[in-house]
Amino acid sequence: MRRLTEFLFLEPELLRRRRTLHRHPETGFDLPATHDFVAAELTALGIPFVPHVGKNSLLGILKNGEGPVLGLRADMDALPVTELNPDLPWRSEVPGKMHACGHDAHTAILLTAAEFLNSHRESWKGTVKLIFQEAEEGPNPGGAYGLCRSGLLDDVEDFFALHVSPSLPTGVLASKEGEMMASADTVKIRLLGKGCHAAYPHLGIDPILMQAEAILAFQTIVSRRLDPTENAVLTIARVAAGTTHNVIPAFADLEGTVRTFNEATRDRMETEIENVLRAVTSRHGGSYEWKYIREYDPTVNTPETARFFRKTVEAALGKDAYVPLDKPTMGAEDFSRYAALRKGCIAWLGTRKDEATSQSLHHPAFQLDEDALKTGVAVFVNLIETYGKDE
Repeated sequence: MRRLTEFLFLEPELLRRRRTLHRHPETGFDLPATHDFVAAELTALGIPFVPHVGKNSLLGILKNGEGPVLGLRADMDALPVTELNPDLPWRSEVPGKMHACGHDAHTAILLTAAEFLNSHRESWKGTVKLIFQEAEEGPNPGGAYGLCRSGLLDDVEDFFALHVSPSLPTGVLASKEGEMMASADTVKIRLLGKGCHAAYPHLGIDPILMQAEAILAFQTIVSRRLDPTENAVLTIARVAAGTTHNVIPAFADLEGTVRTFNEATRDRMETEIENVLRAVTSRHGGSYEWKYIREYDPTVNTPETARFFRKTVEAALGKDAYVPLDKPTMGAEDFSRYAALRKGCIAWLGTRKDEATSQSLHHPAFQLDEDALKTGVAVFVNLIETYGKDE
């Protein structure tokens, strides 16, 4: 097993990569500069790659004789967030965009692990597919969709990924077998009424009143329509209606997210949401238009892969370095597509050192403790070097 001290010589390059990416964030599928940066790094390392998979994803390919074919995934996209870290020397230089979810760290970790594996071929055999993925944060269908449909990953036996987490102390990893993250679906609703003067509401059909009733009724779906042993979330996160104070508008809009862990509950949520819309609008004499968009499926860690991951972390970093999770999160990840394609395991990588590095993911003041990044490199390298070997 490789210890952390064996990766200290790579820290300057690891930090250079992460900070360069942090200064120049791009979002969604629109990652031309990020794509070219990763391409240049792989070229400098002498690692062949397939450019522009999907739109701006890349697939590096490390071949080293006969052996297992494994996939390591790093997402590259940032978020449409304005950074609030004015004293950070490598803060975002792009207005309205920021690596507030740590994908810059994921990409730097994978590039640096690839550098180590490429220069230490005597310690492993097989093929490593280095997946640099666009649009994990969306838009739908997300960047994993194009990679999985490309055929380039059909021979991969197992996929691994890490995601930084400020809820865990620096260097600690956390994961579990089975359900790891929820599905993520989007609901878009337009409630159709009849506009009129606000002083004469009896002449119209008020969509704002339907909107309010629907939002309240939605909250009874999970609490009263689902089996209490099932987990689900329905959050309405956007409401919009009207243009001024004295006009009842003709329509009102709602948007939200639905999170579940299985198809039966997913189907039930879709049915019950429409039942509410039908009941509310019919009572008021209105109507509705809506879309239930199935986006990311639940992320389910393959049990044997998750057990191998835990065994590797504990052997390389010590038993205290791994925290077994007792329940999944309602967050979502399109790593689900890789795990469903074959087998896979994703884990949280702790990055919290102090108050400055304790802000949540997606927060405009998000920072991470860069000391944690070499732990990510060590984990990836040890997974590749020990996969399929009996200790």
